[in-house]
Amino acid sequence: MLAIVYLLLCFLTGYCIIELVFKNIGNLTETTFYGNKINISSLYLRLPAYFVSGVLSVTWILYVTCCILRNTANPIGTANAIVMILAGVFVVITGFFLIKRKGNIFKGEADKISTADVVIITLVCLLVFFLMFKTLGILDGKLKIGLSVFSDFSTHLSMMRSFSHGNNFPTEYTFFGGEDVKYHFMFQFLCGNLEYLGLRIDQALNIPSILSMIFSYSVLFVLAVKLTGKKTVGYFTLLFYTFRSSHALFEYILTIPKGSVVKTLFETTEFIGATENENWGLWNLNVYCNQRHFSFSLTVMIIVLILILPCFYDGCVRLLSKFNELRQNEKKPLFISLFIKDSLLSKEGWRIKDCKTAVFTGILLGASGFFNGAVLIGTVIVLFFVAAASDRRLEFVIVAGIAGALSLIQSKCFITSQLFTPQYYYGFLSNPKNLFGSIEYIWKLMGFLPLILLIQFLKSKGPRKYIMFCFSMPIIFAFNVSLTPDISVNHKYVMISIMLLDVFAGVFVCRLFENKDILYKAVGVILTLCLTASGFFEFYIVSVKNVDDRAMRYAYTDDIMEWIWDNTDNNDIFLSANYYLMYGGYGNSLILSGHKMYSGWDYFSWSAGYDVGKRNAMIEQIYSAETPEELYRLINETEIDYIVVDRVNRDAETYELNEDTIIASFERVFTKDDGPDRFSIYDVSKRLQ
Repeated sequence: MLAIVYLLLCFLTGYCIIELVFKNIGNLTETTFYGNKINISSLYLRLPAYFVSGVLSVTWILYVTCCILRNTANPIGTANAIVMILAGVFVVITGFFLIKRKGNIFKGEADKISTADVVIITLVCLLVFFLMFKTLGILDGKLKIGLSVFSDFSTHLSMMRSFSHGNNFPTEYTFFGGEDVKYHFMFQFLCGNLEYLGLRIDQALNIPSILSMIFSYSVLFVLAVKLTGKKTVGYFTLLFYTFRSSHALFEYILTIPKGSVVKTLFETTEFIGATENENWGLWNLNVYCNQRHFSFSLTVMIIVLILILPCFYDGCVRLLSKFNELRQNEKKPLFISLFIKDSLLSKEGWRIKDCKTAVFTGILLGASGFFNGAVLIGTVIVLFFVAAASDRRLEFVIVAGIAGALSLIQSKCFITSQLFTPQYYYGFLSNPKNLFGSIEYIWKLMGFLPLILLIQFLKSKGPRKYIMFCFSMPIIFAFNVSLTPDISVNHKYVMISIMLLDVFAGVFVCRLFENKDILYKAVGVILTLCLTASGFFEFYIVSVKNVDDRAMRYAYTDDIMEWIWDNTDNNDIFLSANYYLMYGGYGNSLILSGHKMYSGWDYFSWSAGYDVGKRNAMIEQIYSAETPEELYRLINETEIDYIVVDRVNRDAETYELNEDTIIASFERVFTKDDGPDRFSIYDVSKRLQ
């Protein structure tokens, strides 16, 4: 199947790129950042690096080629033929050179995978496969979407279909047709292309999602071991990353009458939590089921950190060595003055040692911007503070310059208006929005984790303490800055920090288990249970919320979609009710066709920064127009090509549908059913008066 060939070409292209750029990438998993021996398999880093670099390069080249060929009969088909042939030639030529130069780079790497590693890998794979196929699949011949994700999948699947069954180049947001695309869409383009190449729509989304999430676990494990030198810390990090710390379960239990706790817990089918919007599943594993592009960009972020953190640790080793040398000479230097003199004002603090890695890292980071913009911003925030205390700062400048330039180019190409309007907004979702309210919110949201991290921070020495500080910066950003109308989207910055700081929670718990005193081990067990209890229960909720009996089911092709694909142009805009994927109704077919709507569900467009108020006012006027002349005038003020009328319009509360005016004004080109459920499409280019 061509879709599998495409993914293999991405992997192989990534292999060629990584092995060309990094002659000794295998060495990165042999030592910690301080140079101490760890010797974990390079496959944990190599395979994710191959995947993300290959997907980013091949998919971006494919997208640009599609844009160039947008006026041809089949731009995505022609572009795939060109790009896959070029990628194949590149892989054959470069792969032959690499094999001749390097030989078998994987020899002995499988032997470094311990029995414990195999167990963890198996559990991770089972978890990820379960989550992805539980929330999206085919059931009884219909598309099955889990109850916890179906709403957001409205936009994801719509954007996918705009590529697999349309010509959405240059790209517009399908839920706000006629304007730019402010939402990061490249992962949807990747998945849409896989559907075009032959994968069923659920497989086209599930396979890249599964690979992305598994690889995010893999590189997080590498980062944890390189930071601490202990594989056990890596295991605990993955545990805490999966099952988040929170007081949610404990507070929920306190609300349950005595004697019915167990029964109530097993009967619970909704997300719990005492903070705002936790009923969305905003913080648990459901995020990775819902926001499939999140894990891909997290993998990119962690690879970037693994590649760039040596600059920081090189500086630490050099300055500490200088500091100890001065102390041995009976001098009492101040570390701050030493830092200013021998780092900020020295050549070593700024010189470029590895330009190739800096350039590659900048390209990798910049290319990920429209896969997930929040992760790009979060990564830049962390790198900014890491750079402040690092050697080779000009390498950070190169990374930031390239990533910023690529992001700016993408924004200028896709977004005609301003991408976002940064503004000071203190408190995130806390209430009240002051220091004490924020502390209370963090305590409720993160459970015992902040306390453990505070203790670990106070116990840690300078370099580790500073890295913890850097990893905390996305949380500080989330509590002080708003980039979009909906502050809830800042939760991704909080999740980024928590994921990175879980490494140091792992250090704390690991030390308890390493202590010979049985009391410490018992405390370690209790603490681990406290840190993961809410997360385990929320995993249970994700499971029961997405059982097949409760799943939303949709036809992934039907006569409405077929008519739209066969009779309309991809640039045509449909005026309809504010649809999202619902339990029933023919609006689902319009969404899954991938064609553009004048205004889809308000929240999606509003939270992305579109002016939904203006369009909603126009929608009300059009549907309630009293004469054909008035209707013609209103339509002329828009780019609408088709008007959809169905039961949702007839039951609308904000306007009274004047269907007779529409019938008298335009030719009805498609109709389905009769009476109140009648679904009709009117072509506004075919006027009757």
